[in-house]
Amino acid sequence: MTPLLSTPYPDLRGDLDYFLSMQESQPVDRPDHSAQKWDQRADAWEQEGPKAQKGDARVRSTMAYLEERGLLRPEYEIADIGCGPARFAAAFASRVRWVTGFDLSPRMVHYGSEYARKQGVENLTLRVADFQTLDVQEEGLEKAFDLVFSSLTPAIHGKLGLQKVVPMSRAYCCNITHIYRRNSLCRRLREEVFHLPPEAPTWGIRWFYSLFNALLLMGYLPETSYDSRLQERRLPPSERYASLLMEHTLPREARTPEHQARILDWMERNTDADGLLTESIEACYGRILWDVRVSSAPEKIHAEKEV
Repeated sequence: MTPLLSTPYPDLRGDLDYFLSMQESQPVDRPDHSAQKWDQRADAWEQEGPKAQKGDARVRSTMAYLEERGLLRPEYEIADIGCGPARFAAAFASRVRWVTGFDLSPRMVHYGSEYARKQGVENLTLRVADFQTLDVQEEGLEKAFDLVFSSLTPAIHGKLGLQKVVPMSRAYCCNITHIYRRNSLCRRLREEVFHLPPEAPTWGIRWFYSLFNALLLMGYLPETSYDSRLQERRLPPSERYASLLMEHTLPREARTPEHQARILDWMERNTDADGLLTESIEACYGRILWDVRVSSAPEKIHAEKEV
């Protein structure tokens, strides 16, 4: 059996190393990926309320995608890595035997548990865990799940994350990330407040591109699909909202209290008659799905895919 993070194509070992190195281009321990930062986001999302749950349409789309492929079977057990406020996890639990969610943020797990309780979901466990330090073997998680799922999370970025995701699955893995994301307010802030050129619409594409190629070179047969959507919401100006826009508009070294104050001032001067701002987000999400049992490695090329 081909070792994990190796390739059945010796001449392409350098190519695999290249694509795996792309997974390390953004350190997983950077400040905006800390538990404290995700706790802050959890509080912000919760206070925005149900009307601002812009990810709900993405949950429905993902459910339809997985159901179409027969991956939400009543006997299945699913892991949701970087589960956040458990919108995906709770939806999966309505179809399968059990779901286990993992998230770095205690606040995310708290809100996710409350959400599941309100939805009447009982076949769900949420765990506070740093996936980068989680010992899959020691925790007894090897081949524990029929589907290991992750969406818009830095938790599995890097070789270390990939080394854990694949062994956890006895059947499928699915990862969803941004291909691009265009925010109308961020665009206006860049132009009108900070006089910056338009940002290239490549947010997240490096992760998608490198993961697909790494999996292919490791002998797996990854499938790709895409989900494009345009979302719009209206919200009042607030310091929390200004902080979130700053995070998506400016590089880390420019995210200062002074710049946040400039953003908040601009927001307050650009509200409509109801005192609200309209935010439009055009996004494209890329899905990568692979079966860990089916490989193009010579010793597995004739393996029969289970159904």
